[in-house]
Amino acid sequence: MPVQLYSILRLALFILLTSLNFTPVFAQSEISKEITGYVKNNNLPLKNVNVRVQNTNIHTITDKKGYYTIKARVKESIRFSYSGMEPVEIIVEDVTKTLNINMTNKVNALDEVMVNAKKNTNRLSKEEIEETNIYTAYGVIDEKSRSFGKIKTLKGKDMYVRKGDMIETLRGLIDFPHGTDFDSKGRKRVRVVRNLSINLSNPDAGLAIWDVDGMISEETPLLSTDEIDKISILTSVAATGKYGMRGSGGVIVIRTHKWRGSKEKGKKTEEKKNYNQASVYTTVYSRSSFGVLDTISDDEDILYKKYKTIASTNKNSPSFYLDASEYFKTDKKSDSLYLKVLLDAEEVFKENPEALKAIAYSYQEKGKNQHAIRVYNRLTKLRPSYAQSYRDLANAYVGNKQYKKAWNSYLNYLKTGNSVYSEGIEKTVFSEMSYLYTQKKNLAAIKDTYDIKELNLWNSAKGDLRIVFEWNTSEAEFDIEFVDPKSESFSFEHSLEKNKFLILDEKDIGYSSKEFYVYNLTEGDWYVNINYLGNKNYEPTYLKATVYRNWGKINQTQEVKLFKLQNQNHKMQLLSFNSKMNTSMISLKK
Repeated sequence: MPVQLYSILRLALFILLTSLNFTPVFAQSEISKEITGYVKNNNLPLKNVNVRVQNTNIHTITDKKGYYTIKARVKESIRFSYSGMEPVEIIVEDVTKTLNINMTNKVNALDEVMVNAKKNTNRLSKEEIEETNIYTAYGVIDEKSRSFGKIKTLKGKDMYVRKGDMIETLRGLIDFPHGTDFDSKGRKRVRVVRNLSINLSNPDAGLAIWDVDGMISEETPLLSTDEIDKISILTSVAATGKYGMRGSGGVIVIRTHKWRGSKEKGKKTEEKKNYNQASVYTTVYSRSSFGVLDTISDDEDILYKKYKTIASTNKNSPSFYLDASEYFKTDKKSDSLYLKVLLDAEEVFKENPEALKAIAYSYQEKGKNQHAIRVYNRLTKLRPSYAQSYRDLANAYVGNKQYKKAWNSYLNYLKTGNSVYSEGIEKTVFSEMSYLYTQKKNLAAIKDTYDIKELNLWNSAKGDLRIVFEWNTSEAEFDIEFVDPKSESFSFEHSLEKNKFLILDEKDIGYSSKEFYVYNLTEGDWYVNINYLGNKNYEPTYLKATVYRNWGKINQTQEVKLFKLQNQNHKMQLLSFNSKMNTSMISLKK
C-alpha cells in the first residue's frame, strides 16, 4: 500500500472515531498512577530507602528528605526496604496517592535477651515468657493473666494418641462438660464451655472450634502428638472474643513444633497501662476554620455564601466539608445547611471512595439513611469488586427498614463470589444475614432456597452487645482495647507491624470493618479505648461505631457514632457501658 494512501486512511479513521466521541477505555488496574510520600524512622527522614514495585523493574530511592515518587498500578505491591529496618509492603488501591511510611528497626532476639538479663536479673527470661504466651490467630494471650480466666494448657510431650483421634487423645486430659457431639455435617465435635444451654434444634450451637497454627477450622485436626508443641483451651469471653460468634463455644488452640520453629522472635515489650485514666475527648470536628461564621447572622443564605468562600480554598480536603457540616448541625442547629454542605461534598468527591464513605457515615449517625443509601449505591459502582460495598449498602437499607432491598444486597454480595464461612467481613455478613433471616424473614421476602438453607442462617448469635467498627480508609492503623470492670483488657491490633496478614486479607477481599460481641456483662463499667497510629496520608481517618443492644433479639436496638481520628499515638476513650446496658458514646476532639 502506498505511504500516501496509508496516511489518508489513518487520518480518515481518526476523524471517524473523533466524530463518534470515541475514547479508548482502559481497565483501572492497567493504568499506572503516581504515588509520592516520605519515609521516616522515629520522625527522622531516611535517605536511600529502596522503593520498588514488586515483580517489576520499577524502583527508586528516597532523597535526603526521605521523599520519593514512583508509578504503580492498582493491586500492585510497593516494597520499602532499608538495611537494619523491617521491610514494609503496601498494596496499591484506587485511591492511593500518598504513602508516608514509618520504618521500624530490626531487633536481634539474642541481643535483646542478654540486655534484659543485665538490666534486671529478676525478670523472666525470654524462654520463660514464651512458655506463658498463647499465640492465637488474633494475637498473643498471657495464660497467667486473670482477665482471660483459667486456661488449661498441655504439652505435646505429655500426650499420647488414643484411637488415632485428637478428641480421644484429649479426653481425660481436659474436661468436656457436655461430652462429644456430631454437628449438622456429621462431624465429630466437642463442647468445652460449661453451663451452656444447648439448643436441641441447632446441633452446632456452642461447639468448640480449632485454631491450629493460626488456621481456624471446625474439623478435628489430623496430628500426631510428636507434631504438637502446646495445646491451650480457651473458654472465657475475653479469651474467645476475637473469634466472634464461632468462638462462643470455646477454642482449642494448637501450636506445632513446625510453627514454633518458624516464628520470628522479635522484641515484645509489655507496657502496663492505667485504663481507668483514659483521656476522654468530646468534640468530633475542628471549628477553627469557622470562627468567622460566628459573627454572621443566622440567615442561612448569608452563612452558606460565606461558607462557599471558605470552601474555595479547601476544595481538596474531605475533612473540611465534614467539619463544616458538623458545625452547621451542632453550632448553628441547621439541618438544611448540614445537608447542603454534604451534598456539595458528594459532588466534589464523587470519584473518591474514602471521602464518600466518611460522608455516608455522617448521614447514618444523623439518621439520614436515605442519603446514606444514595452514597453507598455510588460506592458499589465505584468499587464493584469490594465486598464491603455490598455489605454497606445492605446495612444502610436495614437502617431504613427496607428489608427486602437489604436482603437482595446481601445476595449480590454472595453472587459476586464472596462467602460467609471465614473471618473478617464474612463473619459480619453472616451475622447480619442471620438477623434478617430469623427476625425479618417475611418483611425481607426471603425465599428458602437450597443455597440459603446451606448457609445455616438459623444458627445466629445473640448477645448483650454487638459492636461493629468501620473505617473509611484501608491504610488506617490503630489498636482498640476493651477494658472490663477489673481494669483488665484485650486488644484488636490493626497495623502492618502487628497484624500483617489481616491487612492483606482486607485489601484482597476489599473490606474495612470488624465486629465484636459481649455476651456476659459483668458488674461494673466497661471501656472501649483506641490508640490511633495514622493512615499514611494527610487526611484524618473516620471511624464509625455501631452499638447493637440485645443483638439478634426482638427488642434489638442500635446507635451509631462517628469519630474523627487525627492525633497519633494518643490513647482515647471511644465508648463506655455497664452491666445495666447504659451506654455512653464519646466523640473525639483534635
